[in-house]
Amino acid sequence: MPNTEAVQYYQQALRQGQKEYKNCVHRGLNPNIQALGGSKLQLSQTKLGVMEVPIYLVVGSTEESRCNSFSPSFFPLMGTDTEFAMKWTNLCAAQLSEGIHDAVKCYEYLGRFYIQEGNKRVSVLRSMGSATIQADVTRLMPERSDDITTQIYLEFLEFFRHSRCWGVHFSELGGYAKLQAALGFARDEDWPEELQKKFKARYFSFRESFYRLGGGSLGLTAGDALLRWLEFHDSGEFWASIGEGDYRRTLTAIWKELCVHCSTQPIAVSLAPAADGEEKKSVMSTLLGTKKRLRIAFLFQGTPQTSGWTAAHDRGREYLEETLGDSVSVRCYYGVSPQGADAVIAEALGEGAELIFTTSVSLIDATLRVAVRYPKVRFMNCSIDQPYVNVKAYYCRVYEGKFITGAIAGAMSQSGRIGYVGSYPIMGVPASINAFALGAALTNPEARIDLRWHCLPGNYMGEFQRQSIQIVSDRDFISEQPDGAQGLARLEADGELVRLASPSWHWGEFYVRMVREMLRDPKTIPLAEDSSKAINYWWGMNSGVIDLHFSPELPEGVRSLAEILRQGIRAGTIHPFQRLIRDQAGNVVNDGSRDLSMEEILKMDWLCDRIDGSLPAFDELLNVARPTVRRLGVDRDKIPPEEGDA
Repeated sequence: MPNTEAVQYYQQALRQGQKEYKNCVHRGLNPNIQALGGSKLQLSQTKLGVMEVPIYLVVGSTEESRCNSFSPSFFPLMGTDTEFAMKWTNLCAAQLSEGIHDAVKCYEYLGRFYIQEGNKRVSVLRSMGSATIQADVTRLMPERSDDITTQIYLEFLEFFRHSRCWGVHFSELGGYAKLQAALGFARDEDWPEELQKKFKARYFSFRESFYRLGGGSLGLTAGDALLRWLEFHDSGEFWASIGEGDYRRTLTAIWKELCVHCSTQPIAVSLAPAADGEEKKSVMSTLLGTKKRLRIAFLFQGTPQTSGWTAAHDRGREYLEETLGDSVSVRCYYGVSPQGADAVIAEALGEGAELIFTTSVSLIDATLRVAVRYPKVRFMNCSIDQPYVNVKAYYCRVYEGKFITGAIAGAMSQSGRIGYVGSYPIMGVPASINAFALGAALTNPEARIDLRWHCLPGNYMGEFQRQSIQIVSDRDFISEQPDGAQGLARLEADGELVRLASPSWHWGEFYVRMVREMLRDPKTIPLAEDSSKAINYWWGMNSGVIDLHFSPELPEGVRSLAEILRQGIRAGTIHPFQRLIRDQAGNVVNDGSRDLSMEEILKMDWLCDRIDGSLPAFDELLNVARPTVRRLGVDRDKIPPEEGDA
């Protein structure tokens, strides 16, 4: 008999409601459905018509008197002998025999639904496991304000206009545009009806998997988690027909990444290698205790013949092999494109690689996608400020060397006008520019820095010549590479650059120290499953990874001054930013009584008052610079996502 079965459904739903009610009371939460305040009903209204909406988004009623009849999930709370129970049971019987076809009437406010007519229908369908409900929807438009919830909702409205998809929520601005881009849609592109349906089904499975794994305790929405998931998986995997089991498996694989993402301090920064005593112990342990070779792969986007950056890392690789000999087995892959990197990394893994270095930030996306599938392999990418457990980031504190070349420039400039050509407006670059300017002021109180950018069109050397600027800081000198980088140089009247000094990289020092420690103790570079934080290595001059190259053209007295500064920075007695600093607006950033923190230095997005110039906006950049700036830009969170690229 349907009525008998309906009674059983009610009894079961009542037990669930009572349990949820008690749990909410115990936790100090509202134990009933929400009431939509009467003042909200006075807001501007828009009729949306009858549509299918996710039932979990139905959170309340317009009638406060009816709220006490339901737990937050719309399970019933009234006794079995009440009129309420009888009406609920009759509706349940109707659903069992022929289905409930009448749409409920409701208001939508900030993406949630409040029932005007049909509270019991919602309760019956929710209790019977229905995922959606037919609803005649009226939208209530919130008043415009700077409130973050309202701002996110306004972004949702634009997303909904094209996707017709409910239920995707984000905790920060920009989420909807990022999702559209990650799934291959332009922001103003209407989704085909077939993909609307497919997305709703896939997202429902993803959301269910996320919350069943305990995602509600992370402080993330399911939308936040999906964006993170798409950093490790191609959008094709999302669109493919996979169920909750696959989502649970892939979410479990990146669970620590999700935990790190919502942490207040997600990144642990290593500022220096092991102490000398530990290093000596490591060397001895390597010589006496290593029983096997460590198989290492290096991936380079360029070649040593065409790229100074690749040449520097390749020399580091050679130094590693020369220093550790038979303790390592190294395989190199040159000319690796970001689009083909997944396959190359897979090839390296097929050959048994246990440690993989991808030597440019453009390869990090592929590294992330592969790394999450191989948790027993260690992956490192040459970049900085990367909040990933599966891939460790490494870079060096270039600003220390720039402070010294700035002091050289100040001493060498007769006019006090010094040219500086920045690379990209990315993490660490403003620190280098500011450190250079502060170094110049150390030796020349009248020094001013004329700032230009490689990532913008223009003939900056020609501009320097026209302004009679003779001392310029260009791209750092790495080797006699074809790109012509000279570091700090004297600009002659005929346009020739005479090299004076430059920060220089010695990546071999980093590679050797990392591998030696890993041979002694594999947990030196912890596996994702061993680490609760993302690890970034940001080593300075005291490690030997960053140093200075001096030209014979540099006067002896100036070189002696530079040596004093170098020794002071290495010893930790000189700190480039422990001095009076004002930004371009005249604000005091540091009164000189303290050093800036590593976080303040790394994420500088301002320039000091001795600099004439500015950080370029994203839409001003040359196309070649944009991928790197998207990933590492000082304003990367404000850059609109690249559309239709996934």
